[in-house]
Amino acid sequence: TSSEDAAAAAAYAASVGDQQDYEDLQYLATKREIRVTIRTSTKAGVAAGLSVMAGTLVAGPVGAVAGGAVGTALAASISRNVVPLNKLLDQTPPSERKEVLRLFNEAFKDEFVETIQDSPELKLLLSGHSPLGVVRYMVERDLIKSDKLDKLDKILKKVV
Repeated sequence: TSSEDAAAAAAYAASVGDQQDYEDLQYLATKREIRVTIRTSTKAGVAAGLSVMAGTLVAGPVGAVAGGAVGTALAASISRNVVPLNKLLDQTPPSERKEVLRLFNEAFKDEFVETIQDSPELKLLLSGHSPLGVVRYMVERDLIKSDKLDKLDKILKKVV
Protein backbone atom coordinates (compact mmCIF):
# COMPACT_ATOMS: atom_id res chain seq x y z
CA THR A 1 0.00 0.00 0.00
CA SER A 2 1.03 3.58 -0.44
CA SER A 3 1.09 4.30 3.32
CA GLU A 4 3.53 1.41 3.85
CA ASP A 5 5.69 2.71 1.00
CA ALA A 6 5.65 6.20 2.51
CA ALA A 7 6.62 4.83 5.94
CA ALA A 8 9.47 2.81 4.41
CA ALA A 9 10.68 5.86 2.48
CA ALA A 10 10.58 8.00 5.64
CA ALA A 11 12.52 5.38 7.61
CA TYR A 12 15.12 5.18 4.83
CA ALA A 13 15.46 8.99 4.71
CA ALA A 14 15.97 9.13 8.51
CA SER A 15 18.58 6.39 8.25
CA VAL A 16 20.45 8.27 5.50
CA GLY A 17 20.25 11.49 7.56
CA ASP A 18 21.65 9.74 10.62
CA GLN A 19 24.44 8.24 8.52
CA GLN A 20 25.35 11.71 7.16
CA ASP A 21 25.31 13.16 10.69
CA TYR A 22 27.59 10.39 11.92
CA GLU A 23 29.99 11.05 9.02
CA ASP A 24 29.92 14.77 9.91
CA LEU A 25 30.76 13.91 13.53
CA GLN A 26 33.62 11.66 12.44
CA TYR A 27 34.91 14.42 10.15
CA LEU A 28 34.90 16.95 13.01
CA ALA A 29 36.67 14.51 15.34
CA THR A 30 39.34 13.85 12.69
CA LYS A 31 39.75 17.46 11.53
CA ARG A 32 40.10 18.77 15.09
CA GLU A 33 42.32 15.78 16.07
CA ILE A 34 40.30 15.20 19.23
CA ARG A 35 41.64 12.65 21.68
CA VAL A 36 39.55 11.64 24.62
CA THR A 37 40.53 10.28 27.99
CA ILE A 38 38.24 7.56 29.19
CA ARG A 39 37.83 6.30 32.72
CA THR A 40 39.00 2.80 31.96
CA SER A 41 37.18 0.44 34.25
CA THR A 42 33.77 2.09 34.28
CA LYS A 43 33.59 3.05 30.61
CA ALA A 44 35.01 -0.25 29.37
CA GLY A 45 32.59 -2.22 31.51
CA VAL A 46 29.63 -0.13 30.40
CA ALA A 47 30.64 -0.48 26.74
CA ALA A 48 30.92 -4.25 27.05
CA GLY A 49 27.63 -4.54 28.91
CA LEU A 50 25.74 -2.33 26.47
CA SER A 51 27.08 -4.31 23.53
CA VAL A 52 25.93 -7.61 25.01
CA MET A 53 22.54 -6.15 25.91
CA ALA A 54 22.05 -4.63 22.45
CA GLY A 55 23.07 -7.88 20.78
CA THR A 56 20.66 -9.86 22.95
CA LEU A 57 17.76 -7.50 22.23
CA VAL A 58 18.40 -7.55 18.49
CA ALA A 59 19.19 -11.23 17.88
CA GLY A 60 18.65 -13.21 21.07
CA PRO A 61 21.35 -15.67 22.22
CA VAL A 62 23.29 -15.38 18.95
CA GLY A 63 23.25 -11.61 19.34
CA ALA A 64 24.54 -11.93 22.89
CA VAL A 65 27.58 -13.79 21.58
CA ALA A 66 28.16 -11.23 18.83
CA GLY A 67 27.57 -8.36 21.26
CA GLY A 68 30.01 -9.93 23.69
CA ALA A 69 32.69 -10.12 21.01
CA VAL A 70 32.14 -6.51 19.95
CA GLY A 71 31.93 -5.38 23.57
CA THR A 72 35.15 -7.16 24.49
CA ALA A 73 37.00 -5.59 21.56
CA LEU A 74 35.56 -2.17 22.40
CA ALA A 75 36.40 -2.54 26.09
CA ALA A 76 39.98 -3.55 25.26
CA SER A 77 40.37 -0.50 23.05
CA ILE A 78 38.78 1.82 25.60
CA SER A 79 40.93 0.54 28.43
CA ARG A 80 43.97 2.05 26.74
CA ASN A 81 42.85 5.30 28.35
CA VAL A 82 43.46 7.97 25.67
CA VAL A 83 42.06 7.30 22.23
CA PRO A 84 41.27 9.39 19.16
CA LEU A 85 37.57 10.25 19.18
CA ASN A 86 37.20 9.22 15.54
CA LYS A 87 38.44 5.71 16.43
CA LEU A 88 35.97 5.49 19.29
CA LEU A 89 33.19 6.63 16.95
CA ASP A 90 34.22 4.01 14.38
CA GLN A 91 33.95 1.32 17.05
CA THR A 92 30.58 2.43 18.38
CA PRO A 93 28.00 -0.24 17.57
CA PRO A 94 25.39 0.95 15.04
CA SER A 95 22.65 0.34 17.61
CA GLU A 96 24.15 3.03 19.88
CA ARG A 97 24.99 5.64 17.24
CA LYS A 98 21.58 7.30 17.29
CA GLU A 99 22.03 8.16 20.99
CA VAL A 100 25.57 9.45 20.32
CA LEU A 101 24.18 11.68 17.56
CA ARG A 102 21.41 12.95 19.83
CA LEU A 103 23.91 13.97 22.52
CA PHE A 104 26.24 15.76 20.11
CA ASN A 105 23.40 17.48 18.22
CA GLU A 106 21.98 18.73 21.51
CA ALA A 107 25.35 20.04 22.69
CA PHE A 108 26.14 21.72 19.34
CA LYS A 109 22.70 23.27 19.11
CA ASP A 110 23.03 24.75 22.61
CA GLU A 111 26.50 26.17 21.90
CA PHE A 112 26.14 27.35 18.31
CA VAL A 113 22.47 28.38 18.03
CA GLU A 114 23.25 32.09 18.44
CA THR A 115 26.01 32.01 15.83
CA ILE A 116 23.72 30.16 13.42
CA GLN A 117 20.74 32.47 14.02
CA ASP A 118 22.91 35.56 13.40
CA SER A 119 23.87 34.38 9.91
CA PRO A 120 21.25 34.13 7.13
CA GLU A 121 23.48 31.63 5.28
CA LEU A 122 23.82 29.33 8.30
CA LYS A 123 20.15 29.73 9.24
CA LEU A 124 19.15 28.59 5.75
CA LEU A 125 21.61 25.70 5.95
CA LEU A 126 20.16 24.61 9.32
CA SER A 127 16.70 24.31 7.78
CA GLY A 128 17.95 21.37 5.71
CA HIS A 129 20.61 19.92 8.00
CA SER A 130 21.21 19.00 11.62
CA PRO A 131 23.38 21.17 13.89
CA LEU A 132 26.24 18.71 13.20
CA GLY A 133 26.04 19.39 9.47
CA VAL A 134 26.05 23.16 10.03
CA VAL A 135 29.03 22.98 12.42
CA ARG A 136 30.91 20.86 9.87
CA TYR A 137 30.15 23.49 7.21
CA MET A 138 31.44 26.21 9.54
CA VAL A 139 34.66 24.28 10.29
CA GLU A 140 35.31 23.48 6.61
CA ARG A 141 35.04 27.17 5.70
CA ASP A 142 36.87 28.57 8.74
CA LEU A 143 33.74 30.40 9.90
CA ILE A 144 34.33 29.62 13.57
CA LYS A 145 36.51 31.95 15.64
CA SER A 146 39.21 30.46 17.85
CA ASP A 147 37.20 30.80 21.08
CA LYS A 148 34.33 28.88 19.48
CA LEU A 149 36.79 26.27 18.19
CA ASP A 150 37.97 25.78 21.77
CA LYS A 151 34.34 25.28 22.83
CA LEU A 152 33.81 22.87 19.94
CA ASP A 153 36.81 20.84 21.08
CA LYS A 154 35.50 20.83 24.68
CA ILE A 155 32.09 19.59 23.49
CA LEU A 156 33.69 16.84 21.45
CA LYS A 157 35.75 15.75 24.46
CA LYS A 158 33.02 16.15 27.06
CA VAL A 159 30.09 14.29 25.50
CA VAL A 160 32.10 11.07 25.35
